[in-house]
Amino acid sequence: MYELKAEARETVSKSSTSGLRRDSKVPAVLYGQNGTSHVAITKRDVEFLIKERGTSGLISLLIEGGDNAGSSNVIFKNLQFDYLRKNVIHIDFQSTKEDSIVKIKVPIKGIGTPHGVMRQGGVLQQNALEAEISCLPKDIPDFIPVDIEKMNLNDIIRAADIKGFDFSLASQSFFTVATSRAARKMAETADEE
Repeated sequence: MYELKAEARETVSKSSTSGLRRDSKVPAVLYGQNGTSHVAITKRDVEFLIKERGTSGLISLLIEGGDNAGSSNVIFKNLQFDYLRKNVIHIDFQSTKEDSIVKIKVPIKGIGTPHGVMRQGGVLQQNALEAEISCLPKDIPDFIPVDIEKMNLNDIIRAADIKGFDFSLASQSFFTVATSRAARKMAETADEE
């Protein structure tokens, strides 16, 4: 579990939020059983966390100062980026309990190179980059691995094919995760659109 340090903030206004950003800090809100807490996190720590772990997984948030000082296990509820989608400008965290099911979006990662791409001249199209899952906080994966190595041309992997993990899909299980198509068909489909 990744540890993230935060400072409690007393003033919650547009000018104080702008001041935090000028000081290379990201304003954040922690939603929990005891209400909400307003905190600030060093921008560098947030960027490192997202680069190393992504936006899924359990985080230990250590709050210094204020009424809610202490440690909480949290997940990302929402991330807001600037208009260029480059910098995080606000974070919402959701506090979790060890025995409560949480819903969270987790990236999907294809493992291997499809047979249809390597030997049959096909093209892999990953239709879904993430899936919403339900699980206990301790079971949140960094990503959902999907074995695509045995895919031949015109094979389809659906979310229902993802099995053997300690989570269930919160979203519909019939959506397409990946397809392997002939390269010419992919070009014709792109021309038609």
